[in-house]
Amino acid sequence: MIDKQIESIYAGVVTFNPNLDQLEKSIQAIQDQVSSVIVFDNGSDNISEVLQRTNGNYKVKVLRSSFNIGIAAALNRLMKYGEKHNYVWMLALDQDSICSVGYVAELQTYIGKERNIGIIAPTIVDRNVGVVGHTAKEPYKLVRTCITSGAIYRIDVWSEIGGYDESMFIDSVDFEYCYRLRAAGYNILLAQRPTLSHALGNSQKHHFLFFRVLVTNHSAFRKYYISRNNIYYPMKHHLWILLIRGNIRNAWLVVQTLLYESNKAQKVKSILTGWRDGYRFFWKRGSNAH
Repeated sequence: MIDKQIESIYAGVVTFNPNLDQLEKSIQAIQDQVSSVIVFDNGSDNISEVLQRTNGNYKVKVLRSSFNIGIAAALNRLMKYGEKHNYVWMLALDQDSICSVGYVAELQTYIGKERNIGIIAPTIVDRNVGVVGHTAKEPYKLVRTCITSGAIYRIDVWSEIGGYDESMFIDSVDFEYCYRLRAAGYNILLAQRPTLSHALGNSQKHHFLFFRVLVTNHSAFRKYYISRNNIYYPMKHHLWILLIRGNIRNAWLVVQTLLYESNKAQKVKSILTGWRDGYRFFWKRGSNAH
């Protein structure tokens, strides 16, 4: 039974200029829990070192792009690999995600707990600030969204709903995918255990008046896509409440960048440009774009 469970799932890891020691630890932690580890490298400057570190490991296969095609396109390439090789599930991992012993087997115990499960996600624990996102007080619960890393995805559901929206490139790719998955009648299950050690940017906790503030310290490049996609994906799906929230989030992103982050001018410029481009991008592509 265990062998069949392992055979049905592989790990898909997207890399971009990874810390080589961290990547090696990530692969070592997961390789015995899955059938294979498929790395998709997104145009890393240190790709030759990545290949050297993985060469000789029969469980690891490296797929490559000569340039950064974005997280959405990379995930689609990894999922396509699974579809081609008749896998049922893909475990999606970031290059620095470390899975505990028995991690995959524990996630697989939730298969069949609910009808039409498309994603099974762990509880995410940021190494700097603690638990982030949803938490489950009971052994599991159904949620509206989850982040990509650490979750297992049904390959047939990915194919049915049309994969990830590559036009979004990076940020909110997972949330937009979750929306379409649920709209197609599938569920997202969040497990109380296992937990996944993860790094959300270079996160730090601050206090603003009486509130705790989580500051991710993302680069100006990332802030552009965060603010752009805060606008684009709600407009794409006519989610007007989420669009209001996206505008509020962008405004707050400007405030917290000015208060707590370095390189303020460049980051704020990127946020404002992305904010504007979210609207422009929607009207350019049309509401049915994918």
